[in-house]
Amino acid sequence: MRELVLVRHSQPEIEPDRPAATWRLSELGRRRAESLAARLGHYRANVIWCSREPKAKETGEIIGHALGLPLRVRDGLEEHHRRNVPFIQSAQEFEQAVEEFLSRPARLVLGSETANQARDRFTAAIEAVLQADFEDVIVVTHGTVMALYLARIANVEPMSFWRELKTPCFVGVEIPRMRVGPIVGSGEASRSVGRTS
Repeated sequence: MRELVLVRHSQPEIEPDRPAATWRLSELGRRRAESLAARLGHYRANVIWCSREPKAKETGEIIGHALGLPLRVRDGLEEHHRRNVPFIQSAQEFEQAVEEFLSRPARLVLGSETANQARDRFTAAIEAVLQADFEDVIVVTHGTVMALYLARIANVEPMSFWRELKTPCFVGVEIPRMRVGPIVGSGEASRSVGRTS
């Protein structure tokens, strides 16, 4: 059976003065990405797909290098657009903002796109990737859009799923049944702070 493997990027270096979309991996994040790569070796993928955000691209490069697979960047796989949101110091406040975003999907409550817009953009990018590649598909992306996508295709409760994500981790989705497997971490990841999405 074919699988879509959604990988949440590894731990970034938090830079409060810059948008999260520009953050790069920390040293710990690079090590965790290497550990996660070993857990992805049994998939029959031909390529690693990733978003343009540096933390996702670097995670994809590390995984691709470990597995001997090329990396392809795809527009639309990036995180929910929120470059206009100032850094939120408190993890609790960030989690509350994400919960409001996910629970009011048609309203613009965080950033510059609604949850529905982010979900539709991400879904279109995933569908294009699935049509371009007929083996297992590994996509390095971001937590919030993963939660929105899986809520649409597999009735996953988005906030509960988002809370379980670590940096890095992955989840497999059986195609075409859209059955979602367990979340798998690098083996050394602790619960991530949501604001790093």
